[in-house]
Amino acid sequence: MRVLVLEDEEEIREFLVTQLNDHEMETRGLPSSEGLQKELAEFNPELIVLDQMMPGKSGKEVVKELRKDEKFFKIPIVMVTGLNSEDDKVAALEIGADDYVTKPFSIKELVARIHALYRRAQASTTSPQSHLKHLDMNIDLKAHRIFLAEKEIQLTLTEFRILSELVRTPGQVLSRDILREKALGNLNVTDRTIDVHLASLRKKLEHRGDTIETVRGVGYRMGLG
Repeated sequence: MRVLVLEDEEEIREFLVTQLNDHEMETRGLPSSEGLQKELAEFNPELIVLDQMMPGKSGKEVVKELRKDEKFFKIPIVMVTGLNSEDDKVAALEIGADDYVTKPFSIKELVARIHALYRRAQASTTSPQSHLKHLDMNIDLKAHRIFLAEKEIQLTLTEFRILSELVRTPGQVLSRDILREKALGNLNVTDRTIDVHLASLRKKLEHRGDTIETVRGVGYRMGLG
């Protein structure tokens, strides 16, 4: 797995690069977003670990730019933040991060989250089923692409996984626990985190956003039309 680390503090950046390399990940580090496009093109990372607070462009700004870039919007992103309030973590997810860790963190936790996120990304492209279709939504599981009435919709990895799970079982309620396990691969994710991803997903699905129904006290389901 190729991992790109963006961290302005040199000691932390070198520590992360060394530790991730020791865990059999090919890892490179950058001190800021300067030179990011060149590194993306040359290194072609499969996952990005990104510090939220950096000089120049902030981590949030970098995420927003990546999510608008057709070449790189699919790359899974783990946000590293020194802010530990729930609102700060939710804000990171709302702008397109797939997961987050809070400083100070253990390297074991970060490695576990990276592996979980990478497995989710791989599962999206190795499923024996190649396509899902519901109403005017078409999901290409191999190419990791979603079309809504022939218009391509750009989703984060987490949003893609959630939508795929809902479309697999239209009319059935999926609890937040099931979404935690199957779509997010992270049992430590809070209910609010899931709700944030669902709110963003509904917004991106435009006229089909309301097709995802909330079942109070239980979870979510994909409506039949």
